[in-house]
Amino acid sequence: MDVVVLAGGRCPEDLLEATGVEFRAGLPVRGRPMVAWVIEAVSHLGKVIVVGAPPGLSPHQLEAGATFIESLGRGIQAVTSDSFLLVTGDLPFLTRAAVDDFILRCDPAAMLSFPVIDVRESERAFPGMKRTSVKTREGRFTGGNIALIQTEQMRAALPVMERAYANRKKPLRLAAIVGIGTLFGVAIGQVVPRLLTLARLERAVGRCLGYPVRAIPTPFPEIGADIDNLEQYRSIPREP
Repeated sequence: MDVVVLAGGRCPEDLLEATGVEFRAGLPVRGRPMVAWVIEAVSHLGKVIVVGAPPGLSPHQLEAGATFIESLGRGIQAVTSDSFLLVTGDLPFLTRAAVDDFILRCDPAAMLSFPVIDVRESERAFPGMKRTSVKTREGRFTGGNIALIQTEQMRAALPVMERAYANRKKPLRLAAIVGIGTLFGVAIGQVVPRLLTLARLERAVGRCLGYPVRAIPTPFPEIGADIDNLEQYRSIPREP
């Protein structure tokens, strides 16, 4: 199975000033760029395609696109396996055990399987590392930064993702793509969580992409412990 590692995200200004590192994937963690920990956790699966980051990390390395979707598209074009694992390069605590467990839990009939993590487990494992979360009937969850994807189906769905990404800050246009009921459900779910379920989100995203998707609960919070900003970077446990 091929793996696409997206490593083109730039550091926000304060993180850049504090570290002198331009790309988040290159931030030093435990003596290595944090993308190196990601590559180590997934390299047993097969070919690792790195999109972005400093050169020399993988024999299969591509220049990052101008946006997340453009980088994803470049990575997908280099995939030769029927399915692939997508992972971001800013997960310094990712382990092989977490990756393998997630893959075993995935639905082989889904075009895309993505992890959801109980916020309580995330806070217990990484105290002080703030995470965005969503209330549902089943609990409050934060998302993980990996996904198991069917290659040809994702290639077909990429134009829809491009439109959704372009309109992500324009609610009315986004509603035309994913459905006003989905946006309303997410908003109301923050106040009345019993109205929003993981199954409803699965169905809504599946309708948008044209293929079934599955939310996969995982007991490994490191799958969602990405480093996006200076506060999160400073919360990383220091080496003894």
